Amino acid sequence: MKKIFLKSVFLLSVSALSVSCTKEDDFDIPTVINPFFKEDFQTAVDNTDLDILGWTNFAEAGTKKWKEEVFDGNGYAEFSAYNSGSAINKAWLISPVVNMDTFANERLTFRVAQHHLDVDSPDNSLQVLISTDYDGTNVTAATWTALNANIPTKSASWYEFATSVIDLSSYTGNVHIAFKFTGSGTNTTLDGAFQVDNVFIYNEK
Repeated sequence: MKKIFLKSVFLLSVSALSVSCTKEDDFDIPTVINPFFKEDFQTAVDNTDLDILGWTNFAEAGTKKWKEEVFDGNGYAEFSAYNSGSAINKAWLISPVVNMDTFANERLTFRVAQHHLDVDSPDNSLQVLISTDYDGTNVTAATWTALNANIPTKSASWYEFATSVIDLSSYTGNVHIAFKFTGSGTNTTLDGAFQVDNVFIYNEK
């Protein structure tokens, strides 16, 4: 079965699976869904620290932050520990607040690609997390719960995006979604990179 992911309209097949992986040129018999939260990074300014309105770009360890990148007209967010100069990099990219009280069957979807991963290790990784108590300022004081996301491993082809679809219907009130990178700018086995694009939340009908 095939899937396609478009920026202007979000297409998804109805599925009982909470997480799915697709290539960009694949497609399914679609149901058209209008996301009530959408970030496609098309306002990205190439090779600049990400400062999109409402997003938090926070370096917990090291000084390097998530970057806005553009390739072949497509904007996305990227973190690479390469040449960061820090023995440990921990960098958070956190969404604006999203209210979950309007709809009943919320789903989160996004795409992630990797390049230059040498090992599959928690020390060189990307986590996707959700918080119901993040105050918009104090990242490490909030409670963050890991989501079961489809994160490419070192065996995945470089720059090939995998798509996740995650059921958020159990959440109410305000939430934030975070992409947390861990790596190293001095250990060459831990200096890989992850790219994030098309972060949408929609109501599955």
